[in-house]
Amino acid sequence: MVWRDVDPRLPTMEWDYFISHASEDKRLVASPLAHYLRSVGFRVWYDQFTLKLGDSLMAGINTGLANSAFGVVVLSPPFFAKHWPQRELAGLMAVAQGERRILPVWHGVDADDVVRASPMLADLVGVSTRRGLNAVAEEVIRASFPDRLDSLPVSNTRRESPADLREALATLTDMLDDGASRDDVFLLVSAYHDLLRTVARGGDVIPASRISGTVPFDFAAVSTHGLTGPMGLEFIVLGPTEAAEDPAALLNRLDAGFGTTVDFHERPYNDYLSGRLVGEFPEVRKVAHELAGLIESGNVHHAHPDRWRFSITLLNGRRAADPSALARRDELASTSRIPLHIASYDRLTDLDVSSIRT
Repeated sequence: MVWRDVDPRLPTMEWDYFISHASEDKRLVASPLAHYLRSVGFRVWYDQFTLKLGDSLMAGINTGLANSAFGVVVLSPPFFAKHWPQRELAGLMAVAQGERRILPVWHGVDADDVVRASPMLADLVGVSTRRGLNAVAEEVIRASFPDRLDSLPVSNTRRESPADLREALATLTDMLDDGASRDDVFLLVSAYHDLLRTVARGGDVIPASRISGTVPFDFAAVSTHGLTGPMGLEFIVLGPTEAAEDPAALLNRLDAGFGTTVDFHERPYNDYLSGRLVGEFPEVRKVAHELAGLIESGNVHHAHPDRWRFSITLLNGRRAADPSALARRDELASTSRIPLHIASYDRLTDLDVSSIRT
């Protein structure tokens, strides 16, 4: 990812960012991205920049830039379907080259799509939503306020207001009921980490985009149990939202991704957590050591990630009415080499917002 340089001499504005987007991208991209940026300390203005058929793209961009330091423009199939006049797109290109204040976000498009839709926009390097909106936000911040990168939290867990979280939970419930895909759910929860608290076992939720390594997971949560109790590491894996894939096939891929095992017998004090020891899985060990460097705790086992207990929660499909399906799921989990829990996506909608301290 390479962005154009930005001008550090920009005057202080009322807002750090405005987000310009097609109306179709409001629920899944613009609103969650605005929320994430706000939750980590930025001032964001976006409601006024929902673009509808017949709106002037450049009028909105110019208004936003008059009040904000940077403009984030969500480029997507609905955005290009608005059939902006070529002069409007040319104006956007001119603004981006001249003031270096337009930051494109690609949603559902790639470089070839942008070239086909508008060659004039092809010179603007964009960041894709595929890695999650937290990763988009970090790249946007890197391009605009690089001096604030070091102060970004690893996660926005417990930074969400109850009102925002209730709204996000309602959106998630509607999405699942409407048959949303796994990728759509991933986008939403990548901006609202507290939506995963029902499977995070009390720990802060950390996106996989913050971690290197080959272990196949989407989010991780590290929990502590007092000062001397064991530490737990939960990997959260998002499977299909509809039961379109056999859980056994998913399990085989997960099993391969977590690598081989080795002998390891250093148990932590007060070892009462279920799961396997991190030190038994070399690939998991790499992730755990990296996580230990990202978070802080006073637990005596923090500096010894090999002694942490770890397990995996796989979200797959919706809550089944068929008892035999549940029995099959539990059988797979009980016979797995890797410490696995399988739950439906409905588990996320069980979140009790009032129980979360922000």
